[in-house]
Amino acid sequence: MGSGDDGDKILLQKLKKGDETSFRSIYLKYHKRLFRLAFKYLRSKSLAEDAVHEVFVALWNERKKLRLSGSLRGFLFTAVKNHVLNVIDKDRRRLKKHIKHFYEKKTNRLEAANVIELSEYRGLYQVAVEQLPEKRREVFELRTEEGLTNREVAAYMDISVHTVKSQYYKASTFIKEYVRMNINRETGS
Repeated sequence: MGSGDDGDKILLQKLKKGDETSFRSIYLKYHKRLFRLAFKYLRSKSLAEDAVHEVFVALWNERKKLRLSGSLRGFLFTAVKNHVLNVIDKDRRRLKKHIKHFYEKKTNRLEAANVIELSEYRGLYQVAVEQLPEKRREVFELRTEEGLTNREVAAYMDISVHTVKSQYYKASTFIKEYVRMNINRETGS
């Protein structure tokens, strides 16, 4: 227990009583460190600032309920981490919704003539896609049908960009080979 913890306890005691000076002291002491933590994960200055702002608003609003035995530093860092995780989760859900909307729009634009012309090829293609392992199929569909970049797929699926590239390459190779083999079989070449 260093003097920093003792200083925090005094600041907390004053904060619980509504002392704005102690609140400002806490803000000045922790703002930059909390911002760096939020920025490390969110990679956006405005989102990181929002995260820190929300945490300090919560600290002020919940000041009377704070336990004096707990660590102020621990409370603040945990609060920022939770806020960051919520932002990432919300962003992932928003991305899923966007993908679904984009896919529906794209499907609606297909003309009947093109659908008939492509139906034989698409049938083979679809059979090949369905034979892919689940994660590989998801990577392939996000890249081809939803038009996401490797980085976006990695963020969405919570995997590395390298894994996305590898899975996409394996899926593409399998599908091309499958379609080529089956078209050759049907045309007799």
